[in-house]
Amino acid sequence: MGIEHLIGVFLICCGSFLGPGTGVDEASLHGCPPTPNCVSSQSFRYNYIHKIDPIIYSMPKEKAYQYLLERFDGMENVYVAEKKENEYIRLVFFTKVFRFPDKVEFYLEPDKKEIQVRSQSIFGLWDIFANRIRVSGIRSYLNSKEEPLPEPEAL
Repeated sequence: MGIEHLIGVFLICCGSFLGPGTGVDEASLHGCPPTPNCVSSQSFRYNYIHKIDPIIYSMPKEKAYQYLLERFDGMENVYVAEKKENEYIRLVFFTKVFRFPDKVEFYLEPDKKEIQVRSQSIFGLWDIFANRIRVSGIRSYLNSKEEPLPEPEAL
């Protein structure tokens, strides 16, 4: 294998590390790199590799923000890197064994009851569906905090 191949493999493996930044730009989270180690609710509609549904909630926006923040603040292997009141949260998860960092972002849209989410493994080509599983767990947690709708009264 020539030096060109080694450089190519290195760039592909570290492509997500050099990939898109974090934060909200023009009311949207940054996109995913081409590697399958990232999921985003704001990926292209037909991009099945990266596409995941946004988290839908019915509670007040402030309450949804607080539940998310309470869930991760002080949690083992999670660092709250950035937060903007009732708008944006950026977390860094660390894997238990090797301490690899993963970035997770939440953007609470101003006029919708949706939380746009982006989860990306920083190192490697593939995350073995860890980001999808993580977002699914967060979605389940937030859904468990929803107040049940009142039962309709019998006439």
